[in-house]
Amino acid sequence: MASTHRVLPVLLRICTAIDQLFVLEVGPFGAQLAEDARSAWLTTGNKSRPSDVEQYVTLLAQNIDDRERREAFVTEALQRIRI
Repeated sequence: MASTHRVLPVLLRICTAIDQLFVLEVGPFGAQLAEDARSAWLTTGNKSRPSDVEQYVTLLAQNIDDRERREAFVTEALQRIRI
């Protein structure tokens, strides 16, 4: 039986905002990459703190090859966590 991990709804809303930012950065295929990253992130345990979303941002950022674009994405994504 697969274990179910819990995520606070506010963290899921933040992830959705970050997903939108990610798709703008990498294009339409970003939606699938974000879905894959979200699945991998959720398998690592319960998510109850904003710092847990930082792990998600890191997973997404791995899909951006250009260092400057990756850093810009991470900076903007982390700002959305603090909203």
